[in-house]
Amino acid sequence: MPIVVQKCGRMSIGQRTHCPHTGRRESEDMTERKPSSLVQVAAFIASVGVGNRFTMKQLNAAVPDVIQTDRRMRDLRQMGWKIDNYKTNATLPPDQYLLQEIGVRVDQGERRPPTMRQSITGAKRRRIFDRDGMACRICGVTGGQEFPDAPGRKAVLTIGHIVPKDRGGSDNDDNLQIECQRCNDEARNNTQSPPDPAEVLTAIRNLKGGRETKKTIVGWMLAGKREISDAERAFGNWWRLPHDQRQEVKDALVREVL
Repeated sequence: MPIVVQKCGRMSIGQRTHCPHTGRRESEDMTERKPSSLVQVAAFIASVGVGNRFTMKQLNAAVPDVIQTDRRMRDLRQMGWKIDNYKTNATLPPDQYLLQEIGVRVDQGERRPPTMRQSITGAKRRRIFDRDGMACRICGVTGGQEFPDAPGRKAVLTIGHIVPKDRGGSDNDDNLQIECQRCNDEARNNTQSPPDPAEVLTAIRNLKGGRETKKTIVGWMLAGKREISDAERAFGNWWRLPHDQRQEVKDALVREVL
């Protein structure tokens, strides 16, 4: 077998070489790096073919190691991929997507455009998380907490845009808020049928608390976000503590209140 010169840190399966910089012997059992989540999602959607449909279930089955496939689809849309869902194409049911056009072929090695660089810095993320009390501004769930209607499924918090960037929204602090993965991702690419507006209105009218509760909800609607109370903010800070410290604080309050 002829000797093949490899670049440092890169080799084919079954070959053995030395790094020219460190002189370290690299194992012949090394395998090529696994494609990124974006590349995996792009490869599957491209394989579906322009003009064809697929479901989120099919996508998740094809890339089981990718956690936020819907977010990767949004990244692809920013790179020229046209992927319709039921919100942009009335002919589609809620669980289907339609590939209209393929953009930058990241699955074939094409580079992301410069505009795809992360514009929300780590410092800004920390500032927004501190400001919003480590809780989703839409539904109020805190990071790591189980969803009340989905036992066993825990909330993951991220930064969302109040006015989406594709509608002219900015990365300014006043257009950013903490959102859980359901409010951030699934609100844009929901695979479930949307609720009936009449049922939503009836449920709000039947809430306990009378007019004051309805005024609170109307305030959230007008603001386009759910305000977090001091109690919810305090709970979010408590949830961030290590387990033993959470238990310590909880025990102290239980003795005071109960």
